[in-house]
Amino acid sequence: MDCTSQAINELKEKKKQLEEHAKIELQMENLKVKKEQRCILQSQDDIIQNTKKAMKELEVEKDLLKEEKNKLENVIAELLKVGHGCKEKLDKIKEVVMEE
Repeated sequence: MDCTSQAINELKEKKKQLEEHAKIELQMENLKVKKEQRCILQSQDDIIQNTKKAMKELEVEKDLLKEEKNKLENVIAELLKVGHGCKEKLDKIKEVVMEE
């Protein structure tokens, strides 16, 4: 019986060690997953910020192009009022402006 008790105690101790080892491994895996999640969230945040910045830059550029187009349209209108001699050339310029 003494040998059996000792063997049972050794098995219990071994089981306890294995459970602790498994618990530690699980905690390490959870920490690794949390770290990866933080990295992903940070990357997403960076992407969102960069996209917003790019969209603002595009909006500014779009506004500048609209202003430039309006100026060109005004110049064309003025030139058309001045004389009809260059009307064909001005119509070609207007076509180019309208393509944008």
